[in-house]
Formats: sequence, C-alpha cells, structure tokens
Amino acid sequence: MYAIKQIDPTDWQNVSTLAQFYEDLATNPYCTNDKGFSYIRTKSHAIKHAYIQPNRPNVCRWLVFDIDDPQALFTYHDKGLPRPQIIIKNPENGHAHYAYKLTTPVGEGGKSSTKALKYLSSVQHALRLALGADRSYGGNLIKNPCHNAHMVYMTGAKPSYELAELAEHLDLQSPIKTDAANDYGYGRNFSVFEHVRHQAYPLAETHSYSALESVLTGIANEYNQRFDEPLFPNEIKHIVRSIARYCSKKDFTASHKTWSELQSHRSKMRWGDNTDKQKQARIWASEGMKIGVIAERLSISPRTLTRWGIQKKLK
Repeated sequence: MYAIKQIDPTDWQNVSTLAQFYEDLATNPYCTNDKGFSYIRTKSHAIKHAYIQPNRPNVCRWLVFDIDDPQALFTYHDKGLPRPQIIIKNPENGHAHYAYKLTTPVGEGGKSSTKALKYLSSVQHALRLALGADRSYGGNLIKNPCHNAHMVYMTGAKPSYELAELAEHLDLQSPIKTDAANDYGYGRNFSVFEHVRHQAYPLAETHSYSALESVLTGIANEYNQRFDEPLFPNEIKHIVRSIARYCSKKDFTASHKTWSELQSHRSKMRWGDNTDKQKQARIWASEGMKIGVIAERLSISPRTLTRWGIQKKLK
C-alpha cells in the first residue's frame, strides 16, 4: 500500500506503464467523453478522451475491473490481492478502475487456444469476485489513465503478470458458464467464440470465405444481443473473421475422412469385423438363446458378444 504514488496523467509519455498502455491500444480504439455513446478514432486522437477501449478487439493485454467503493484505492491491499499496475480513481466518489497488465497476451479467434481463452475467463471471473468489482462492467471502456479527468496512481507493481501468477491468489473453482445470459467480461468472448465456431465448421465445406463470414456475422450478432453488456461490433467482427479465416484454410474434407476412418476403426474394435456373425448372434439372442450357446455355435468368446452388445439385449 505504501508504494502507491499519484502521478500526473498528462505526463503519461514519461511514465513507462502509461506509455505501455498507449502502445497496447488498438490502432483505432473506441473512445468518448460521455458514457452514453462512443466513437472510433485514431489512437493519437482517442487518447485525448476521458474514456477509452483498453484492449484490441482480438487480443487481451489488460484485465480491467470497476470497483464501486469509496475506498477502492486500497481494495487490493485490504484483500491481500496482487497490485494492479494502474489505478484510475474518480475524484468525486473514490470509485476506481483497476488495470492489470498481462505478460502473455491472450488471443481470440480461429487459431487461438480455446483453453487459454477459457483460462483467461476463469481468472478474470475469480479476480472480479475477490476484488468485489462490478459484475456488470464489461471492460469495453476504461477511465483513461492518460486523461486529467481522473486521479491516476502507480502501485509499485511489477511490469506485468502471467495469468498463473494471478491465479495463485484466487479460487478458480467456480465454473465458467457458456450460456450467454450468465456471461460477463471475457466470458462473453469465450461464449461467442464457442457458439460461432461450432456452427462454422459444417458450413465451411459449402460456403466461400465471404459467404461464410456473412452468415457467421449474423449468428454472432444475434448471440451477442443476449448479453446485458454486448461486445463492441468490432470485437464481433474480429472473432468472426478469425473463425472464417481458419475455416477457409482448414481442409475439412480431409479431416472428415480421417474422422470417418477413426469411427470405422472404433466400430470394428467394438463390434468385430464379421457382420454375418453379428447378425446371426442377434437373431439367436432375440429368440432367447443363451449367450454361452451362441458363443459356442459361432466359435467366438462370450466377451465378443458382450462387445457387440448382445448381452445387454438379453437383460
């Protein structure tokens, strides 16, 4: 707590953490001076606004939280949690946004790891609960730490955290739900990604890239409207495009052939490769013949009949 230091946000270019924050911004982030509506502007123009989009649409570099507590400046200390790299405080009521810098960014999209995105969602969810942060805050916009409308503090934290470092202080037992109605934060990105990609794969064989992108955009937008705090349109666009690009480069014909061959192999392992014997065994089983008798007549073991499911039919 004693390392907290208030800095002048207008001098952000000379503060390494804030300069990194600026570097991590999207080329054309959303920004606004009024929470009611936001605009897309170039990064150099957006940085002059009181609120700004902290992450690029297709990657998470900053985990941000909204703490509605007059003593929000000390929440992390009081609860024994890792220090955020930046705290942006409302001078009127003491409420604050916390920003945690990730050492390894987590991407979203076709080639991105769904496991990594799910882990990100889990850590964000747990850290939000631990901080007592606003669950309805989507993280689309943050109080701009480079704007003088806010009080900005450095905490003396290390430059960044790996997700695993944050997880050491958290309880990750709470399940990540993929139902849109229950998602918030990066859980929304994970839900949209999972919902859209599974519908994209069977469409990939019969749709061109542009047609697939168009269909998936409709699917993603419809799903996005189920959130209380929907993702920004450009976030949806990047998720859809990354899935469509992945599908356009993936040979689903070959993968389906491989899958069919695998299923055929599994079927043979389970049922055996002698269909005539299987048919005859089923006929005798339906007539009430005992398993041992059937096995003896067909010169096979009772275990083989069990694999074929014959025993289950006699129960």
